[in-house]
Amino acid sequence: MGRILDFVPAVFSQYGLFGLFLGSFLSSTIFLPLPAEPLIATAALYFDLYLVVFVATIGSTLGTCVNYGIGFLGEKAVEKRIGKEKILKAQNFMNRYGWPGLLFIIAIPIPGLPVDPITIIPGLAKMRFKEFLVVVFAGKLIKYALFVGLFSEIMHVLM
Repeated sequence: MGRILDFVPAVFSQYGLFGLFLGSFLSSTIFLPLPAEPLIATAALYFDLYLVVFVATIGSTLGTCVNYGIGFLGEKAVEKRIGKEKILKAQNFMNRYGWPGLLFIIAIPIPGLPVDPITIIPGLAKMRFKEFLVVVFAGKLIKYALFVGLFSEIMHVLM
């Protein structure tokens, strides 16, 4: 984790808010499952907090769309990797809890629960994309606004 934190300021000095967007995007895909929070916290030191929340939310939402697409279009590949039984469990979860369950999982970080890979499940369950997009955007916005607000308050107290 220390190497990531050393790398983050260099990203902002070279790429600015685009670095935050790209980092948020990549960290929300299953291809680079790193936490976006160190990146967002560092960005909050350099840029307007509202802008940080907005850019991170957009990047992260688009990253989860990649995961949704993998679930939606790649059911056979996912089935081959994790098995039909787990796919059925995932589909039953989505059918049972729907968008409120997805919103809760995305907005409220639960330690030990990898949120972004879970966004494959709505694709597997063939959740309507518009509904998925709204829920994920709202969940990420809530999560990042709370995180940046809390981080900002802690930094204010420490300074």
